[in-house]
Amino acid sequence: MKKESYSKLALNAMHRASKNALEKAANMDLKIPEWKDGKIIFVDAKEKLKELSYS
Repeated sequence: MKKESYSKLALNAMHRASKNALEKAANMDLKIPEWKDGKIIFVDAKEKLKELSYS
């Protein structure tokens, strides 16, 4: 396996993990931190999950 394919596998794993965390936060009605315009804001996990599913 090439070095490049290892990085793609790792990146895909991180995306899957972030989606799982987002789904858990949405199920518990939590807000999640997000970096936007140079500061941290808290957004509703359910809304973020909807945005992610449209992409």
